[in-house]
Amino acid sequence: MAKKDAPAKERRPARTRHNRESPDVRRKSLIQATMRSIAKYGFAGTTIGRICAEAQVSRGLINHHFGTKEELIRQSYMELCNEWSFQTRDMLLDDHRDPEEKLRAMIRVSFGPTVFRTDHLGIWVGFWSIIGKSPMLKKLNRELYKQDRDTYQRAFDEIAAKRGVKVDTRRAAIALGALMDGLWLEWCLDPKGFTPEEAEAACLDLVTRTFE
Repeated sequence: MAKKDAPAKERRPARTRHNRESPDVRRKSLIQATMRSIAKYGFAGTTIGRICAEAQVSRGLINHHFGTKEELIRQSYMELCNEWSFQTRDMLLDDHRDPEEKLRAMIRVSFGPTVFRTDHLGIWVGFWSIIGKSPMLKKLNRELYKQDRDTYQRAFDEIAAKRGVKVDTRRAAIALGALMDGLWLEWCLDPKGFTPEEAEAACLDLVTRTFE
């Protein structure tokens, strides 16, 4: 006697890890995969296929959550900027800490092991390489730069007020941001060129000399 077909519910394919995840978790996973791909292959080498391979998903999932590769790239850069703010800039907004200690702490974190890593800096360099050609990323980068510059300037303003001295705090903020970016780029190109401790000391020296 022939066996009856199994009930439909028993014939359903097993749910995969990606099926069980919430939409927010899946989007986060795709964004992180995009960043890993940029760190490995650069911006030009970050194709949809490589992102899918990193995330172990199909192209359809990217289309479902982001619509286009450009939108995925945009949200990935936003995530990177938000992580930078969380790790560094936000500590400068704490009104209960000494302004000099806040700025020095931000510099230490910027060259500490959480942020100052070749893979992490590789992601930044990958995005920087295309910002000039992408109006979308250029707009986001301009906003990030302004936020950083304004936050650094506020810190310099607070230190100047505490010491009772006059300082061109806007120029100091521009100089600090440029020095930090330059050190990041140079270290990414050649990690043996200088140590993280030397990079941190160079930025701390700039702060000290600003008020001499």
